[in-house]
Amino acid sequence: MIYFDNAATTFKKPLCVKISTLIALNKYSANPGRSGHKLSIKTAQKVLETRINVAKFFNCPNFESVIFTKNCTEALNLAILGSAKQNSNVVVSCFEHNSVLRPLKHLEDMGVISLTIIEPQNNALHIKLEDIKEKIQANTKMVCVNHISNVTGNLNEIEKIGKFCKDKNITFLVDCAQSTGHIKIDMKKQNIDLLAFAGHKGLFAPQSIGGLCINTKNSPKAILFGGTGTNSQDLYQPKTIPEYYESGTVSTPLILGLNSGLKYVEKNFNKITNKTKKLTIYLYNELLKIEDIILYTEKESHFGVVTFNKKNMTSTEVATILDEKYNIAVRSGLHCAPLAHKFLGTTNNGAIRISINHFNKLHEIKKFIKVLKRI
Repeated sequence: MIYFDNAATTFKKPLCVKISTLIALNKYSANPGRSGHKLSIKTAQKVLETRINVAKFFNCPNFESVIFTKNCTEALNLAILGSAKQNSNVVVSCFEHNSVLRPLKHLEDMGVISLTIIEPQNNALHIKLEDIKEKIQANTKMVCVNHISNVTGNLNEIEKIGKFCKDKNITFLVDCAQSTGHIKIDMKKQNIDLLAFAGHKGLFAPQSIGGLCINTKNSPKAILFGGTGTNSQDLYQPKTIPEYYESGTVSTPLILGLNSGLKYVEKNFNKITNKTKKLTIYLYNELLKIEDIILYTEKESHFGVVTFNKKNMTSTEVATILDEKYNIAVRSGLHCAPLAHKFLGTTNNGAIRISINHFNKLHEIKKFIKVLKRI
């Protein structure tokens, strides 16, 4: 198989991630933060090490403010539902994933918030500060924009938007599911208050591990309650962080796998990004040469995602032929981001997304282009 669906989840994992996950199952299967015996304490120390490394990776001011979740979706729900303020306004981009849009629509339907959805101006395919500025209202309390679109792979103006939000005292939530591992992220420099990330994409971790990093005094309220291993005599959720947010047993094997994936990316960051950029540019330029191809990715976006359609064919038709006849895995459809496709005019057709990483080879791209011309 030629695997071009890394934006959904990375299929090939580094050996160090596999080994760390297996070691966790064999050596660290005790419950961290619950029992007082040696194995439980050692397991808790490994979880703490990961928390510290995640904080360093994103330049999150406090490692205790790194909250582990089962995925980026849960992290976004915590950020949105936990931060909701009655009668407030939330500004969100049209390129957001349903992990953002659905909790926001839930709050809007409940009468908690009003929702303002913005689109880029002047035929752009990414969100700029100017798009945000004119939509801000007196009661706007949150702005939510993804760092890199999971539909198009285009990069939004995060740093400029973050500075604006800081000056206006507006909470800035960034969905970094697609950017983590592909571009440097600095919560302090980019003024990101709440950062949601996925482990199983650009960090090569196992599935079902993600997190929310908090860099704000206006921390979200917990949305999950239960056992934490602390203050067990109290029927109320403990206020200490991260226990306040992490009810129930955390997934130690996945957290340790995340730790190894993060170390792998840090060690090989230049190699990963340089090769991914090279392959993305090559793919983009080759697609430009095919007459019946419509591209939705900007030329400057070289983070492994290129999205397109083939005239007179649906995205599903193309993806099915690629899979069944040529054993090439791509993503077609609406990519869980319906408003992005509405903006692109592809709601009925969807689009074909090719997402690559440094494990892919140039000959795989060449074969794909040859096959696409043949279809």
